[in-house]
Amino acid sequence: MTLLEQFLLPFGFSESTSSTSEKPNPSSGSDKEKNSTKKHRTVALQGQTVPWLLKRTRRKTVGMSIGQGMIQVNAPKWVPVSDIEYILKEKSNWLLARLAEWYQSDQHRLLPEQQWAHGATLQYLGKPMTLALAPQLKQVQFDDFRRELQLALSADARLEQIRDSVHAWLQSQAKRFFAARLKVISDQSGRQFSKFSLSNARGRWGSCSEDGHIRLNWRLIHFGQDVIDYVIAHELAHTHTMDHSASFWDEVAEILPNFEEGKQVLRKIRLDALPTF
Repeated sequence: MTLLEQFLLPFGFSESTSSTSEKPNPSSGSDKEKNSTKKHRTVALQGQTVPWLLKRTRRKTVGMSIGQGMIQVNAPKWVPVSDIEYILKEKSNWLLARLAEWYQSDQHRLLPEQQWAHGATLQYLGKPMTLALAPQLKQVQFDDFRRELQLALSADARLEQIRDSVHAWLQSQAKRFFAARLKVISDQSGRQFSKFSLSNARGRWGSCSEDGHIRLNWRLIHFGQDVIDYVIAHELAHTHTMDHSASFWDEVAEILPNFEEGKQVLRKIRLDALPTF
């Protein structure tokens, strides 16, 4: 199997292409790559200089996605950079189109490129929250008055440490907040569900199985309660109607009369345009 045949796109489909151009020889030894797990690079695509981030992983294929204004590549250690750049150029039409969409999306303006450092900000429950390194603390604390997330990390903490600490806290808050709102809306509307869990899906905000198991994407924690309540009402409606017919939307309106407010927000946002954590 060639590298192009192994190439998988992260948006729900796979694609292989053929080209009459000559593929670089992976055994040429021309790649002088450092032994770091991540490395920023640039590549010329149709005359444009495009930034891309290489992350070496244990996966068996080369994966690509668009985020933070660049191409993000996950690749096995054994794949030469020259082969990865060849794939990038083969996929230049698709990649440039997705980059253009990213820059034009409302989501890019709502949640800008995420920084992981003292003083950086990100959205939490619809409002900006500042990150602060607080080595004197024993655990993460959130100052609601100052909208400050205080991390129990040293001043020289690595990017990955800050990101993972924030990531874990956001998920814990998402699980607590979503469970509470789900119970309130379920009790008020009389719609029952069997189970609740968080989702890390890159293609949907929520889901409901036929047995009433509701999954909510933890990234909803970035948004206000009106958005979260809309997704909850949407999935609760699926416990009664699994399709998206007119009767389904009547069900949503009965559960949450003002659901259109949250729905309109998500209509302007592509989930795959959210910052990659």
